[in-house]
Amino acid sequence: MNNNNSIFQRLDYTLIFLVFLLFCCSLLAINAAPPDPSAPGTNYVKKQIFWYVFSAIVGFLIAVLDYERLRMVHWFLYGFGILLLLGLTAASHGVPVPFAHASHGAWSWYRLPGLGQIQPSEFMKVFLILSLGQVVTSHNETYTVKSLREDFLLLGKIILVSAVPLLLILIQPDLGTALIMMSIIAAIIIVSGINWRIIVGIFSLIVLGLGGFIVCFLYAPHLISFILESHQVDRFYGWLWPYEYSNEQGYQLINSLNAIGSGQLFGHGGLKSSGIYLPEGQNDFIFASIAGSFGFIGAAIVVTLLFLLIYRIVHAAIATKDPFGSYICTGIIGMITFQIFENIGMTIQVMPITGITLPFLSYGGSSLLTCMASIGLVLSIQARTKLYMFD
Repeated sequence: MNNNNSIFQRLDYTLIFLVFLLFCCSLLAINAAPPDPSAPGTNYVKKQIFWYVFSAIVGFLIAVLDYERLRMVHWFLYGFGILLLLGLTAASHGVPVPFAHASHGAWSWYRLPGLGQIQPSEFMKVFLILSLGQVVTSHNETYTVKSLREDFLLLGKIILVSAVPLLLILIQPDLGTALIMMSIIAAIIIVSGINWRIIVGIFSLIVLGLGGFIVCFLYAPHLISFILESHQVDRFYGWLWPYEYSNEQGYQLINSLNAIGSGQLFGHGGLKSSGIYLPEGQNDFIFASIAGSFGFIGAAIVVTLLFLLIYRIVHAAIATKDPFGSYICTGIIGMITFQIFENIGMTIQVMPITGITLPFLSYGGSSLLTCMASIGLVLSIQARTKLYMFD
């Protein structure tokens, strides 16, 4: 059998169909969202179609490529991502860097002629997944007999590889993307084979750190200013007490809650004609646009599609016989799951508001390209898994 010819038969068309359905939902939601006053006349539906087609081509090319080849170039991709982030860091300190662009106080983008804004931290998420997957795979192949010493060595390698991009993204500052990267790191650590006593200890320290942060925020808020920027602190006030800060920090959340509540069971066909203004309704708050325009039924359909998407990736992670492929899938699961939980959670006041998009649904080229590249990797892993099983 010719493996190159059979690769198309081995693709997971259920996963591809789920992405197509999310594409349809994305267009409907963006079309129903209120117009963006900061960009009057912009047709976000047409731009989203362009980015979906472009991203789908990239995802397809990755799917037909043997993902094992990425093991040979993952450090080049990682280094390329670091260089892009270093350029933005230099620009934030006054160094003239071509195409570097700041928005809302964060140096997170390059503005390219003809394409618009590109966010390197989005691509760095995939590069980090590849590098961490290879680091863990190589370590476990080298140290077949495990001990606490080898586990701490692996943990040190993971921290070393992750620390550089994480710090550069926090400097921008972009807390949302940094949190996504932490979720990727946590997911890979959990399945890396590191002793559970070490993992429990790490997560215990994280819980204690979060508890200390909450205590400081409530009883010594001046200490928080050493950790977070002022606009990030304001988001916590708007999250916890939105109606007390309804004209400022809580404005977005209140409008989101009003939009979701107005949708009731079946929605009202679109927020454009409802009189409800929803900032970033085509982007960060697209779930509120969906719930308001198509009601609980529409929101439930979207959540179900996202759940099925994650299920297919989990299935790929379990089915593959290659540890490198399994770690890639695990990192992607951590990334997408956290983004879904945080984005939907922030629209209903479960989580604080961050600039995290809803995968496959929110408008945005960089985010969509990252998601489709991730799906391409999963498809490549699934196809090669069947070759290993039956050859």
